[in-house]
Amino acid sequence: MTSPHEYFTQIVPQQYAAAIAATSAGAANQPPLSVTYVITGEQGATYGLRAEGAALDVVPGSIEEADMVVTQNYDTWARSIETGASEMFVDYVARRKVAVVKGLKGTVNLELTRSDGSLHETSVVFGGQSEPAVTIMMTTEDYRDMMSGELNGNMAFMMGKLKFDGSLPLLMQIGALSG
Repeated sequence: MTSPHEYFTQIVPQQYAAAIAATSAGAANQPPLSVTYVITGEQGATYGLRAEGAALDVVPGSIEEADMVVTQNYDTWARSIETGASEMFVDYVARRKVAVVKGLKGTVNLELTRSDGSLHETSVVFGGQSEPAVTIMMTTEDYRDMMSGELNGNMAFMMGKLKFDGSLPLLMQIGALSG
């Protein structure tokens, strides 16, 4: 099993370098983006990532005033990396969504149901502000499809695949992260 240290200091930088290499120069020509990952629990850890152009800095501990603070328990984090899912931070840079991320303010809680019925829970605080807040409830597969642009968020809601509780304006704003 990969440790948080190995993941954040070795795997994420490899993912980032590969994503920058695979995209046009526009992916590297975005504003700087910073994130703090807080993995809770006995085996947890906290790491900060700061991307500026093609460079990625990884620091143990948190980054003050990070654009995003992602909190997951160790088991949720471990299951996510076992599936080989790309890191959301890397994905936002690769898809040129940095300006969208930097414009968000509030907390997004994800409650995603896996195919085995277990729950993937993640909390993301954008812009250092806990309010407004929204909780998104859907399957991991539908969420993945929505973030890749294969499933339109409005259609997911109308089809009952996306349920939410909390701030509708924030939900609509984070819709710009998909596709």
